[in-house]
Amino acid sequence: MKKTEDTVWPIEPHTEAKHAILRKYLDAWLPILTTSQKRVLIIDGFAGPGEYSGGEDGSPVIAIKSVLEHKPPIKSEVWFLFVEPDGNRCDFLDAKLEKMDLPDNIKYKCKCSNFADAIKTLLDKFYGKDSGLAPPTFSFIDPFGFKGVPFNLIKGLMENDKCEVLINFMFDPINRFISLPQHKQTYDEFFGNTGWRKARGEKDSKNRLKILHNLYKSQLEDVADFVLSFKMVNRANKTNYFLFFATNHIKGLQKMKESMWKVDPAGSFEFSDARYDPHQTILFEPEPNYQQLKELILEEYKGKRVDVGELEHFVIVKTPFRETHDKIPVLKPMEKNGEITVTDEGPKTKRRRKGTYPSGTTIKFL
Repeated sequence: MKKTEDTVWPIEPHTEAKHAILRKYLDAWLPILTTSQKRVLIIDGFAGPGEYSGGEDGSPVIAIKSVLEHKPPIKSEVWFLFVEPDGNRCDFLDAKLEKMDLPDNIKYKCKCSNFADAIKTLLDKFYGKDSGLAPPTFSFIDPFGFKGVPFNLIKGLMENDKCEVLINFMFDPINRFISLPQHKQTYDEFFGNTGWRKARGEKDSKNRLKILHNLYKSQLEDVADFVLSFKMVNRANKTNYFLFFATNHIKGLQKMKESMWKVDPAGSFEFSDARYDPHQTILFEPEPNYQQLKELILEEYKGKRVDVGELEHFVIVKTPFRETHDKIPVLKPMEKNGEITVTDEGPKTKRRRKGTYPSGTTIKFL
C-alpha cells in the first residue's frame, strides 16, 4: 500500500484496472474529438509522480502515450494539465515528462497546487466573459481521499457541454470517517448537499454504501445527461472506491461502456483484487447475461412495436449492456422462436437478411 509520504509506491491490481479503463477510453475519445476540434484539453487531478516503484506508467504518462501511439498521428493540439499537490511528486513528474520526446502539438503543464485552486483558475479563464473559449475537456479526478474535491467544481466543469469527468469516488475513507464531526463541512462540500448525513446512522453497511453511491450519482445526474459507475473491490473483498463517469453525449457513454466491459467482460461493472490472479490463463471469458438483457427489453417493450434505433438507444442509456448485445445474442434467437416479428420499412432493394436488424427495421415484441 502507498504511504502518504512516499514519492512513488507499488501499483495495485485495481489501479491497473482503473488505468486500463482510462487508456481504452482515451484511445476512443481522442480520435473522435480531434477530427473536428483544433484543440482538446485533458486534466489529471491528483496526477501523482507519473510512475510506480516497479516502473509502471502512471496516469499522466498513460494519457500522453494515448496521443503518441495513435495511428494515424493526431494533428490537433492536445493540452494536458497535471495537478499534483505534493511537491516531490510534482517535481518527479515534471522531470519524467521532460525526458519524453513530444511533438509540437502536445503541450503540458505540471501544476504543483491543490486541485480546487487549479480548477478555479481554469474555470475563471474559460468561463469568464467568453465561455466559448473552453475546449472539449476530459477530466480525470483521482484523489487519495475525499478532501479538496468540492462538488461545485465538478458542476463548474460540466457547465462546459463538451466536458466529461471520470472521478474516483473514494468510498472506503468516506465511509470510515463519516461520523467524525470535524469533517461535516468537507462532506457537505464534497457531495454538494447534506444528503450524506442520512448514512451516518445507518448500521447496515450495504445500505450505507447504497445511500452514498446513489447520492453522488444523483448529484452527477443533475449536471450531466449520462452517468456510469464502476466498483473497485480490495483484497479484503470490501468496496474500495467507485469510478464515476459523467458526460453529456451518448457517444461518450457508449465508448466508456465499451472500455468498462473490456475490463469486466461479465458486465457487472466491478473489478476485485481479491479475485485477481495475474498468472491465471483465461481460456473462456465470461459471457454477458443475455437473459437479463432480454428481460429488461421485454419489461419495456412487451406487446409494443419499436424502431431498432430506439431499441439500441434504450439498451445504451437504460441498461448496463452495450449496443452490440441486443441484436445477434437476443433478437436473433427471439425471431427464430417466434417471440418477435420484424418489419423492414426501407426500400425493397435493401431488404434485410433474416437475423439482421439494420436501420429502418421495426421490431414487434409479442
